Amino acid sequence: MIHIAITAGGTEETIDGVRKITNMSSGSLSWFCLQAVLSYIDRHKIEAYTIHYIKAPRAVTNELNAEHASHINFIEVTNTQSVYNTVETLMSEVDVDIFIHAMAISDFSYAYSVAKSDLAEEIYQQITANKEISKKEIEAIITNPKSKHSADAKISSSQEIVMGFETTPKVISLIKKIKPNTFLVGFKLVKHNKDNHMIKQAEKLRLANNCDAVFANEASQLSVKGHAGVLLYKGEPVARPIGKKEIAEAIVSLAFQKIN
Repeated sequence: MIHIAITAGGTEETIDGVRKITNMSSGSLSWFCLQAVLSYIDRHKIEAYTIHYIKAPRAVTNELNAEHASHINFIEVTNTQSVYNTVETLMSEVDVDIFIHAMAISDFSYAYSVAKSDLAEEIYQQITANKEISKKEIEAIITNPKSKHSADAKISSSQEIVMGFETTPKVISLIKKIKPNTFLVGFKLVKHNKDNHMIKQAEKLRLANNCDAVFANEASQLSVKGHAGVLLYKGEPVARPIGKKEIAEAIVSLAFQKIN
């Protein structure tokens, strides 16, 4: 039995009852990866397989034939913590052969909001009461102000506000820690399209998370047809596909080649 995991879409971090922070990821590259996996499986007549497709709410999906659909385990997630918990459970319970981690994970989650004037007053009162107040004490106020809004209430638009965010857990770092033999594909989006810069940033991601392969691309190249970048295996460029279909096929071909 072959187990393949694919993550898709962009996470959503709740601010209040009506607002969320998310990103522009559609999850379309992940769907191309799913199609490339199914195409490989059909060509090689693989019968025993399960694809664990971990998807965010807005990740695109298309109709599948009944045979393919019967082998796919769709798992819905929302925020980064739910992805972390899902991946941790999956990797602990299943021997995943290939993990394509293409989801756009939020680096930060919402911690609080506070009216700017209220936060300023709180800091001012503390400084007035204690002239020797330390930087650490001021940081404690900013991290957890007493005047912050209730987490359940809609934030009023009548005041200017300050928002606090905290870093989210790194999902990709979990995968090989739990299952070192999983073939892990990571993705690195960079701001500059100079080849050596992309490769350097991809290698940092690979070494930090023990990835086997990394696809690196530049932010301005995010389109279905023009999407381009470099696929690296163990730090070395192995393909320069153009277009999401070609990218997906290159990733899937490399992954199956290395696990067989």
